[in-house]
Amino acid sequence: MVNFLAWMAVLFYSISAVHFCLIFFLKKEKTHTAAFLFLLLGLVTHALDILVFGLDHHRFPASNFFEAFSLLTCLIILLFAVFIRKKDRAASGIFLVPLAIVSVLFTALFRHDSNLDPLLEGGWVNIHVPLMILSVASLAISFLMAIFYLLQEKQLKSKQPAFFYYRLPSLEICEELSYRGLWFGFFLLTFGILTGMIWSKHLLGVYWSWDVKETWAAVSWALYAVLIYGRMLSAWRGRKAAYLSIVGFVLILFAFAGASLVAKGYHSF
Repeated sequence: MVNFLAWMAVLFYSISAVHFCLIFFLKKEKTHTAAFLFLLLGLVTHALDILVFGLDHHRFPASNFFEAFSLLTCLIILLFAVFIRKKDRAASGIFLVPLAIVSVLFTALFRHDSNLDPLLEGGWVNIHVPLMILSVASLAISFLMAIFYLLQEKQLKSKQPAFFYYRLPSLEICEELSYRGLWFGFFLLTFGILTGMIWSKHLLGVYWSWDVKETWAAVSWALYAVLIYGRMLSAWRGRKAAYLSIVGFVLILFAFAGASLVAKGYHSF
C-alpha cells in the first residue's frame, strides 16, 4: 500500500513537472491549472505515503535520511503550492517538482522497516523533529527566492533582460517571499532547537551536548539571527540579504543532512 502511494505520487508529480516545463520553456500559462492540480494530487499522495508508513510502524516517519528527505520535500512542496497560486510565479515550479520526484523515488526504493531506537520514541522528539524539518522547508523557499533575486538583478543590470527575466518572479516578489520564508523558518528553527534542548535534557541529562548536528544548527541559527537583525534595524535588503540567506541555508542543510553522515548517536539517521 505504501509503495503504491509512493509510485502514484511520482506519477502525479511527473505529470505536474511536464506542465511546469511547458510554462517555463514555452510560456504556456494556460497549463497552470493542470500543473497546480497534479501538484496537489502528488502532494496528497506523497503525504499519505508518509502518514501510512508512520502508522504502520508506530513511529514518526523520519528515522533515516531517506524518510527525512521525503518529509522535507513534501513540506517544501506544500509551502510552494501556496506560493504558486498566482500564475506569474508558476514557472519556478520546474525547479522544485523534480526534487520531489527524486525524494519519493529514493524513499520508495531505499526505505526500510527497521524499528526506531526506543530512546527516540515519543515525547519531545515528536515535536522537535517536525519543527526542525518544517523550518528547513521554509528556509529552502527563502533560499530559492534569494537565488531568483540574484538572477533577476543580474538580468536587470545587464540592461538586456533575457530568458530567465521573463519567467521568474519579479525582484519585489522574490524579496518579499524570501523574507517571509526567513521569518517563518527562523521562528520554527528557534522553537525546534528549544524543544531539542528539552529532549536532550530528558535523554542525556544535559541541555546541550555539542555534537556535530547541534553545533551546526547553532551556527545556522546565529547567522539567521544576524540577518533578521540586519533587516529589521539596518535595512539590509537586496543582494546582501540574498547572499546571507544562501549561506544560511547551506549551513542549515549541512546540519540537516551532511552532519548526519558523520554524527554518532541519537542525531545520526
